[in-house]
Amino acid sequence: MLEWIKVTLLLCAFGTLREIRPSEPFVSEFLVGEWRNVTQEQLNREVYPLGTYFYLALLVFVFLFTDFLRFKPVIILSGFSGITVSVILLWTTSLEWLKVVQFVYGLYMATEVAYYTYIYAQVDPAKYPKVSSYTRIAALTGRFLSGVSSQLLIHFGVMNYRDLNYITLSAQILATFWAFWLPPVQYGIYFHRRSVDRRISIDKQQPLQSNKRSFRSDVVEASQLIYRHSRAAYTRPKVLAWSILYACSLALFLQVQNYVQLLWMEIQDQSDQAAYNGAVEAALTLLGAGGAFLASILSQPGLPAPVAAVQGVAMFVATFVPNVLVSYAGYIVTGLLFHYTITLASAKIASQLSDESCFGLIFGISTLLGTGLQSILTLVLIQTLELSITAQYYSVSGLYMLLASCWLLGWMVHMCRQKKNLMISNK
Repeated sequence: MLEWIKVTLLLCAFGTLREIRPSEPFVSEFLVGEWRNVTQEQLNREVYPLGTYFYLALLVFVFLFTDFLRFKPVIILSGFSGITVSVILLWTTSLEWLKVVQFVYGLYMATEVAYYTYIYAQVDPAKYPKVSSYTRIAALTGRFLSGVSSQLLIHFGVMNYRDLNYITLSAQILATFWAFWLPPVQYGIYFHRRSVDRRISIDKQQPLQSNKRSFRSDVVEASQLIYRHSRAAYTRPKVLAWSILYACSLALFLQVQNYVQLLWMEIQDQSDQAAYNGAVEAALTLLGAGGAFLASILSQPGLPAPVAAVQGVAMFVATFVPNVLVSYAGYIVTGLLFHYTITLASAKIASQLSDESCFGLIFGISTLLGTGLQSILTLVLIQTLELSITAQYYSVSGLYMLLASCWLLGWMVHMCRQKKNLMISNK
């Protein structure tokens, strides 16, 4: 078997196991249930916002240290943090421990970057498109299995909301065990780089004397390289524009996703309807993959404007209509179009980058910006204005419409400039 296929299969197995978390579609129901003395208001104002802030803070450090530690230790840390989250949720009951778990969960989500970037340090750049698809498919497979299994187990009364955490814990233990089998990364993308001279020596199978570098010189060289790649990328208007769209779309959908279970619980309290959260997440996983595929067919630069407008309408209807099935549909539409937008933006950014090694850097920065924007939304909407859960979603709906208007305006200005330049060149 080819080495790159072996490495990819090992990583994909870890990714699938890591994403098998059937407890997540019903985590809010579990936290406000009989096992904990926590209210929906406390989840909305005191618990979930902490996860957002911790995720942002930890993402900065993880983003910097993943390459320096050469990926594998961070992947293993991801598994251990997932185990810790499940252990705390299963065997503690206080609000204080629930706040602690938000820190650990923030670490768990931040270390996800190691899973998605590990493969770029292990395979030839020519294999990047294939391995990127495989790792995404593996993660989506795990999420789909989570949604289906959680819905079936709850619907047929095989398990309650707390018991689902045992499956999540088992999957995280298996994922962590599997992570130890991943081949170590010898060379990083920015730190511990393979020099040109060393590559030539290896290709010619000639001995090369070791040239140990100091820690300081390694950091300085990596910082300079990161700065050059960032500057080269963001001085291109298209990279900047699509990166802003990527960050804004990510921020808005994270805000939708993090609190949507509380919205559904409020609607269910009013209408006394059953919960189908697991089925909804499974459907979103499948349709999200379809949305990503659509991005390869419908890739016109002006499309993100009407897409964002539809997302705004979908979230407004999902909040306004007192029917949880309608709310489910609005959430699925928003998520499907999110995957379309994020995939389209990624493709547009990648097409403008000349150096393969800066792919992960630019997408990492965009993710960091998106998480930062979502933290600002959380601070303003939830902890400053103290909006109700429905008012929060009306606000997010309005922000989607604002994003659509801004992108449409920018696209029109760009088209006018192109037309003007064409007229000047024809004279």
